[in-house]
Amino acid sequence: MKTTRSRLWMCFALATSLLIGAPALADCETVKGRIVSTVVAAYSDGTPCPSPILLCTEGRFSGDLAGTFRFSASALTFYNTIDPNSPPDIAASTGVITLETNELCKGTLTFADTATFSGGPDGYVVAIETIAEASGSCADASGRIRLQGVFQGGCVDCKYVGEVCGVGDDDDDDDDDDGDDDDDD
Repeated sequence: MKTTRSRLWMCFALATSLLIGAPALADCETVKGRIVSTVVAAYSDGTPCPSPILLCTEGRFSGDLAGTFRFSASALTFYNTIDPNSPPDIAASTGVITLETNELCKGTLTFADTATFSGGPDGYVVAIETIAEASGSCADASGRIRLQGVFQGGCVDCKYVGEVCGVGDDDDDDDDDDGDDDDDD
């Protein structure tokens, strides 16, 4: 499995180097946390999976972008990197993640998703998420995150790290009239 993981990392080496080499954007917040999801045929509210290939997940982000999300894949391609006569060992997908968050900002962040994951029993995944649209107090958001972890019928042990720009903490929400942040008057 280490060979498959190495190949996954090589598949994303260029994309990751582009992220690392990109100039820092003004007013950006580093974000990190965890993701848990489950593959679904219909979302929890009964909405059918809109994916043309019937690959959808839903779950939760925790950490700096805490909230609920839905994922819908638009394409899935299988690759055989080990033995051309055996079943594919890596799959690549594209799709959209829609995250409803109340943390860094309150609103919707829609990410364009590009992922590669192994077909082995531990189902390792590496993905790049780029903010494509945003609304609410997140409306000016831009940025990207990288997620990685174990994918077995959903993200069962996935972490994310990245940056979100154009949003910030609104410290005025917790201030009282005297300008300090304590509520013990």
